[in-house]
Amino acid sequence: MAYDETAQRALLDEASRKSAIVWLCIDGRSSARWHAWLGGHLYLLTGPGEQPDPGLAESGVARVVVRSKDDGRHLLTVDTGVSVLRPSDEDWAMATAELAKLRLNLSDPAHARERWADPAFTVYRLTPRFPLAELPGGLPDDSRRRTPVPTPATTTRPVSLTRRRV
Repeated sequence: MAYDETAQRALLDEASRKSAIVWLCIDGRSSARWHAWLGGHLYLLTGPGEQPDPGLAESGVARVVVRSKDDGRHLLTVDTGVSVLRPSDEDWAMATAELAKLRLNLSDPAHARERWADPAFTVYRLTPRFPLAELPGGLPDDSRRRTPVPTPATTTRPVSLTRRRV
């Protein structure tokens, strides 16, 4: 199926709003992150007691894998530009309100937005770049698993399927 940019934007919007977790791929490393999707941007919060910072500011770009809400499988991949959101930015209030709403087990939700304005925390704005890097129906059929590293380690004897009581 062919997707024009309008269809790609709609698909990304729908998938990102429904998925609580995305996979960030930066410099060959990937990690799961919770996020807020708002106004066509993905917002991430990092800092003490929150998600660790994966080095987004240094990279300036990130590849984001969005999974399907139905079965959790890889649905699409989008390349994004990365910028740091500052308290003086016009979307700060909306983004931090949405992050506070979606943050599970948030301590002191009434003051979270003020706490996140502290320089110890970073709110990132990820802006999608079109066309999408991978679309449904266009994903490779292979599992993308890597071949295990050769090792001389072995099991010296068969592992017992039963255990003796002591």
